[in-house]
Amino acid sequence: MNKIRTISFLLSAILFVLLVQVNEVQAQTSQSMPDVIENIRISIKMANSKELTAFMSDMVEIQLPDQDRNNYSKTQAEFVMRDFMKKYPPTNFTYIHKVLDKDDFKFTIGEYVCAAGTMRVTMVLKPVNGKFLIDSIIIEHK
Repeated sequence: MNKIRTISFLLSAILFVLLVQVNEVQAQTSQSMPDVIENIRISIKMANSKELTAFMSDMVEIQLPDQDRNNYSKTQAEFVMRDFMKKYPPTNFTYIHKVLDKDDFKFTIGEYVCAAGTMRVTMVLKPVNGKFLIDSIIIEHK
């Protein structure tokens, strides 16, 4: 009888520890999403394509103004975004709309301000191995 109680107690303790860990991971994910979105904003505002790629999936769909959409590897995407930001150096980047409450994707619309005017930047982030990463970036003239 004591063995059964001991086993029952150990199983309950293990289950409790697992539930606490799951809740901590969920809390970290929900707390870190605004940080990720803010870090993406800062990377774009500072024209830091290398930092921006830290938040990208291995393959990213990018559409630049007056160009067709293309899929790029993370490395290629860094060069594409670097060239874009060299051509149109940002003076500011702000979000005008964010959808961060969906479990299967996150969505932002931002305004990219440069000497050529203001452009709309639409980004979709999707879950990859427990983190949300940029899946697509669409930049278009307003």
